Amino acid sequence: MLKVTLYTLCILSATESLKVVFENFKQLTGHDIVECDIRVRKFNRTMTVLNGSFILQTWINDSIELSVDLFHSRLGNQQFNHYPMKLPSCGCCSFFDNLQTTYGKQTKSITNLPAIGECPISPRTVDLIDFAFPQEVVSQVMPRGLWKALVTARQNGKVVVTYYFLVKGYDDF
Repeated sequence: MLKVTLYTLCILSATESLKVVFENFKQLTGHDIVECDIRVRKFNRTMTVLNGSFILQTWINDSIELSVDLFHSRLGNQQFNHYPMKLPSCGCCSFFDNLQTTYGKQTKSITNLPAIGECPISPRTVDLIDFAFPQEVVSQVMPRGLWKALVTARQNGKVVVTYYFLVKGYDDF
């Protein structure tokens, strides 16, 4: 009986225990196109949130192509290995359209996003207030540890904007 109970607890904890929180956000280049005035702050004892704004300085269209590279640090010690997951690149307008159609419920708290189908995107300030990492989009097979998502925007093959954010995936027993 004890073995069955322990086995059941292990299975339940493995499927329901993954928690992902923001650790850091940093813009590296492209301040003349978009100013990322974002910071990660502690919301309560167990959750961090993003606060701040993406300030679009110029008109943006699909000629600026976004790509994401993922890096994983199993021990959480900032020693990252490139994760071999391929995520498709797309134009900025297509990215915002896909973001809102696929993750509409998670993006409702983000104010002043461009409307679906709006292209080019006019200069604006997109605000994130107490935006927590949406737990429902996390895969249960995601390895625990520290993750870095490096977002790169290219125009005509030239890098124009780069920023990254760190998230931590851990077991929440």
